[in-house]
Amino acid sequence: MSVESIVWQLITEFRRSGSLNEGERLVDLDDSSAIDDLESPAVTVFAAAQVMIRAIWEEEHGDVDRVVARVPARELSRVQKVLLIQACLGDIEAVRSARDEHGVLNIRTLVTLLCSLLDGEGVAEAATYELLAPAVGFQGEALRMVRSGDRGGPRDVTATASQVLPAVDLGGLRIPGGTDFVLHAVRSEGRVCGVTVVRGSTALQLQAFHAIPGRNWDVIRGELHRKMVRGGGSAKEWSGPAGVEVRANVPTTRPDGSTKVMRVRFLGHDGPDWLLRGVVTGAGAAPESADQWAYRLFASTVVVPSFSPRENGVAIALNIPDAASR
Repeated sequence: MSVESIVWQLITEFRRSGSLNEGERLVDLDDSSAIDDLESPAVTVFAAAQVMIRAIWEEEHGDVDRVVARVPARELSRVQKVLLIQACLGDIEAVRSARDEHGVLNIRTLVTLLCSLLDGEGVAEAATYELLAPAVGFQGEALRMVRSGDRGGPRDVTATASQVLPAVDLGGLRIPGGTDFVLHAVRSEGRVCGVTVVRGSTALQLQAFHAIPGRNWDVIRGELHRKMVRGGGSAKEWSGPAGVEVRANVPTTRPDGSTKVMRVRFLGHDGPDWLLRGVVTGAGAAPESADQWAYRLFASTVVVPSFSPRENGVAIALNIPDAASR
């Protein structure tokens, strides 16, 4: 029996009887480790809940209270609902807390959450199975969230020999071509060490570095988190399309002396002997944003470490063609 069929039966039983007791014939309902197995129904249920929560979050423009109101389950406290909503949105801290501290990241609670969402949104029993198709495709991200793992993404130029390379050659980086964005060079000490790609009201800054032993994205991510907090801002680790990222609120000072909060998302990827960092700002970094453009560009970037001499921690040089910048 496929995992989708098992999940559909569990959901159907719960919606009809409010219990999963009969489901013990299909899955070990008390196996808390099942949430860490790609073939587990628990991961599929979690993924399906994520699909629904993220759609509701977008509809409610990131208003947590309004999202909670659309989860009518009386079996779940408000604290549990908020924690599970944050976990479904990709908050790594919430995932860990839901799993380890509160013990609610299990199939019983997740089925309760999902069925509450289905009932609250008026999804008929016959249509429930259709929801599981996109959820199955989302299982990988759900499992990476639980494991706090990386999704993959940017490639080394040596791994693209047999593939069609991106159209814009920036020396140390190659990015997909397009006419809907503008490139701005990032300079340091007279050399181009990065590029900011701007499309509409969203910007993605890209910088690649020669790797330093012992300083991978996990380490740097922790440093960024602490730096943002020390600077008077706030930061959280989230599981996003590019893997585990840091989402921060950074206070900045305007020319007139007033302050505003800038939303920033820090992305990172460890390659073979290099590290690529991305910084998303503008509309694409807003909490309610579902714009995937910056993530697609980040994941499609090819790093060419041989473009500049090897020196630990030094940014790989870039060369931005005049025709590509405006």
